[in-house]
Amino acid sequence: MKPIQVPTIPVNAAVNMVTRFRDQFASQVPEANIPRAILIPIDDLMAIVEKFSTVNENGDIVNELQGVRAYFAVKLSDKALPNDVTALIVPVDKDGNDIINKNDTLTDDDNDSDIYDFTKPCPDQCDPKSPLFINP
Repeated sequence: MKPIQVPTIPVNAAVNMVTRFRDQFASQVPEANIPRAILIPIDDLMAIVEKFSTVNENGDIVNELQGVRAYFAVKLSDKALPNDVTALIVPVDKDGNDIINKNDTLTDDDNDSDIYDFTKPCPDQCDPKSPLFINP
């Protein structure tokens, strides 16, 4: 297993960060409408990675992505709050640019893009036992 080479955040610091986020929204948004988290299914992320992977002449798998970017959004059709917050997932190329349409001939009206909405919001997909799940 390859070790993860990114910094971690102590639990208490993370709880403080989450609390600050919720406190900033509390004066503007009803408590039930404050987004807590968004679950991003790994199978969906892996599908994006596979879509932007090729095999080179040496048989090595080469990926075109630096990562994905999550854009927070509110669904127009979702009238039953609090589950109206989502994250639109967009692949990001090696130069840090969003890949909106892999096919450059697509127009804004075309339904085929590389913008994905497969996240699952919390509330609903929450871990209420997590220290990051700040219960009012």
